[in-house]
Amino acid sequence: MKTKASIKSNAFISNFQTHLGLNKSRIKCFISSIRTNIFSGRIKNQLEEKQKSSLLHKEPVVRYSKGQRRIQNLESSIKCGFKSIISTYKPFFRAGQKTQQDKAQQYIEGIFCAERGKRNIERMVEEVSGSEYESLQHFISNSPWDSEGLMLELAKNVSRKLQPYGKIGCTVDEKAHLKKGTKSGGVARQYAGTAGKVDNCQVAVYLSLTAGKYSSLTNFRLFLPQQWIDDPRRCQKAGIPKHKMVFKTKPQLGLDMIREHLDHGVQFDYVNGDGLYGNGFEFSKGLQSLSVNYVLDIHRDQQIYMQEPVISVPIAEEGKGGRKPSLPKSDILPITVEHYANFLPKSQFKEIRIRPTTKGWLTALIHVAMVWVWDKQSGDGCAIKQTLVIRKPLDKKDKMKYSLSNIPVNEQSVEEFAFMQAQRFWIERCFRDDSHDLGMSDYQVRTYKGFLNHMTLTCVALEWVLTERLENADAIPLLSVNDIRILIASEIRSRFDYDCDEKRGEQLEKRHKQRQKDINRYYEPNLPK
Repeated sequence: MKTKASIKSNAFISNFQTHLGLNKSRIKCFISSIRTNIFSGRIKNQLEEKQKSSLLHKEPVVRYSKGQRRIQNLESSIKCGFKSIISTYKPFFRAGQKTQQDKAQQYIEGIFCAERGKRNIERMVEEVSGSEYESLQHFISNSPWDSEGLMLELAKNVSRKLQPYGKIGCTVDEKAHLKKGTKSGGVARQYAGTAGKVDNCQVAVYLSLTAGKYSSLTNFRLFLPQQWIDDPRRCQKAGIPKHKMVFKTKPQLGLDMIREHLDHGVQFDYVNGDGLYGNGFEFSKGLQSLSVNYVLDIHRDQQIYMQEPVISVPIAEEGKGGRKPSLPKSDILPITVEHYANFLPKSQFKEIRIRPTTKGWLTALIHVAMVWVWDKQSGDGCAIKQTLVIRKPLDKKDKMKYSLSNIPVNEQSVEEFAFMQAQRFWIERCFRDDSHDLGMSDYQVRTYKGFLNHMTLTCVALEWVLTERLENADAIPLLSVNDIRILIASEIRSRFDYDCDEKRGEQLEKRHKQRQKDINRYYEPNLPK
């Protein structure tokens, strides 16, 4: 007959067995060793020895895991690197006899520290120790430091850092920044991709350099709609220089920046862009004249020839009345790329693993063919040989993607064409990271110079983040912009000589006084001077 003690003992053993995964014999040996040690006083002696050793003033040995060591190395790297983020471009922050380097450092710190979506000067001053509202506002809005020269130097630095990571692509794309009012330079009701509709916004064209999965913005131009060019007085009020008061399309702005990169020794292997830049001939012809390779997206209604057409002005038929033909025509009819793709058999496509993503490999069916295109509007006398790249997704819900390249079809593999076509994704990633984590669209400036200064400093911040990601690629391969922003914000706040939370009340009171002052302006009577 089992006693209560034996029942409790068996229950205790079964409980250990379920939690530790040990068999009964091992558990019994474990329990008996505990009893022996307790009753023999061994555990008591061990405790006394530990107490004696604690009297010796020796630092305890801390054992870190590999993950902890990697994070510690990252934090130390960030602390050292962040101090030199502005000093790298020190010559460009001179304004007259003075340097604006300290203000640039404060603004960069504000970008990293201020709340997402509210990175204006007022919030930055609350987060950055030693900063002043008026001086920081003047620095970003009106200070004549060389933002354009800095961007060229930044582009060369990014190109140099990306050299070991494969072919470097230069991607052109535009981004809209939603705004209120009508006084900000270039603001108008125009299509905003951010909102997916026509809205009141500023639009700028950007360049990025990309190698593999690493990318950074390297240049930009503010797009000025025709209505601004037609109103010089409005441009002057926004601080737009006279030599910028010339209407240029977005492809023209993109070409200007690429030409500027080439003139200043910025190295890249090819250019890519979306259908806005690839569907017309203006951008591709400009790149061809610069001897630059490209892979540009086109629309599905782009017309192509499957064999080289003969372009000529038709001869007038004898005895037929009417005007004589004066415009050139092709001897064969073109077809659209969509029509061509729909009639391709599956055997003409090759399944390619393009690049790894967070959800597995980006895989698609790729078709590459030699085609001809003709710029009918310009009246060219011959068609241009191009390489057509068609990407057909495995998921039928996704759309086909079409691109044209001036790289001959036999000079690259299908895998290389597919990879270059897909690299346009990374400028969109730059826009997302720069907007969400570095305040790209959070500016509150109206002047043309203020726009240039703000965008330049956000690009400096993004370039520095790229540097940290490259330096820590082996130890922390999944390091993101947000990860670095969090560590930077913690480092900046740790340097404060007071607790930020204790000052929130004072900051709130100061903020409300300023708001009330701004409100009162609209209610005070306009007294005669």
